[in-house]
Amino acid sequence: MTTQAIEAAEYIQKIRPNFTPRLAIVLGSGLGGLVDQLTDVELIPYECLPGFHKPAVAGHGGMVWLGYWMGVPLVCFQGRAHFYEGIDRSVVQTMVRTAKWLGADTWIATNAAGSLDPAVTPGQLVVIRDHLNFQGSNPLVGPNDDRFGPRFVSMDAAYDAEYRERLQAIAAEERLTLREGVYAAVLGPMFETPAEIRAFRLLGADLVGMSTVGEVITARHCGMRVTAISVVTNLAAGLNSEPLSHEETLAGAALGTEQLLRVMRAFVVTFQEGEARCNKKVLHGFGA
Repeated sequence: MTTQAIEAAEYIQKIRPNFTPRLAIVLGSGLGGLVDQLTDVELIPYECLPGFHKPAVAGHGGMVWLGYWMGVPLVCFQGRAHFYEGIDRSVVQTMVRTAKWLGADTWIATNAAGSLDPAVTPGQLVVIRDHLNFQGSNPLVGPNDDRFGPRFVSMDAAYDAEYRERLQAIAAEERLTLREGVYAAVLGPMFETPAEIRAFRLLGADLVGMSTVGEVITARHCGMRVTAISVVTNLAAGLNSEPLSHEETLAGAALGTEQLLRVMRAFVVTFQEGEARCNKKVLHGFGA
């Protein structure tokens, strides 16, 4: 039995043989510019890969980037599909599982999100510590594929605490404010009503968006470590007198791109440093 994720991974491996990414990064609305930092790059359009869906939303490039950032091999998904586009839940599942089959053991999600706190304004970064799933969909519904993970998956530590601590330390060094919050995922494509936002706040949400949670569920099912950063693009409905729009989302994402880039660059470096420490220990042990 095969799956589209394995087929997609095998297709990628034919184009880029002997390339094993350590990290997988997915870029949200308006955040695709991060790929400009990669070196030794190979590009593959989503439409070339089995089970992938080319996003129809502005700000999502629809390309897989294979390359190196700060010496660390990674696969970068420039844009994502959303359930509100009418896609099957397997599309989200396929993207994450493809990264896992290629060898990535860490999933890093970025997204554009609305803030439920008037003090957290456009351009600020928030690292996600937990989520609320209001999308009415779950990528794991249906037959379980034991090659990727077990039938029942614990989500009590879906967002890696060590990674959050590492990001907070980086933000402090960079003299940036990095808040933590709970992300409420909704189906969309319409923006929320003020009443919905008030309800989400009562339930403990700090952010609202239309993505990410399906990817996180799938990544945890695959045994991947997960971290996620939101770039606040707007204040949610009822907190701002201006009407919400996708154009505002893209403009808000642009405000936080430079800060996100600084944090992500330093975060990726820690993987390179960690590997160097491991190699040093192995060499020391061999020579002892």
